[in-house]
Amino acid sequence: MDTGSFRRAQIAGLFIISVAGTLVHMSLHSVFSSNMLFGWGEELMSAVQVEGATLASIAETAKLPAHEGMSGAMFYVAVVWFTLLMVPAILPLLSDQKIWRWVTVIVGAVMTMGGLLDSAFHLTVPEEIPFGLAGMVLSTMPGVFGVVFAFGWAKGGK
Repeated sequence: MDTGSFRRAQIAGLFIISVAGTLVHMSLHSVFSSNMLFGWGEELMSAVQVEGATLASIAETAKLPAHEGMSGAMFYVAVVWFTLLMVPAILPLLSDQKIWRWVTVIVGAVMTMGGLLDSAFHLTVPEEIPFGLAGMVLSTMPGVFGVVFAFGWAKGGK
């Protein structure tokens, strides 16, 4: 494998790791949401077992907890986000043309900055620090290195 092909595979690999880190970040959202629902179920069962429980008290406990679920619109945002995340992971493997090098740099930088902002926001909320750390370490850091390497590649380096 020549140096140029290795560099392209290296850039693609870093962005693939970044995408995988984003998947871990999103998985943590699901795990924490399901834990919250398990707690809700436990509270509901306890309310039913209380002696003298009324239908009104059980109904009050049965209200679902407020949490961020994935709405229809959010699902489409996630699909677009993951599609855009895959662009810098695939382009270096498909083409060595100058225009696609710069598309890789620009899309990679925009997506990495978006991930950085999301992770930083999570770090400001005490309950969401694991989301922020996972995003920062597993997704943002490989993305930053991918952008730096892609920039060198786009400037003309092999």
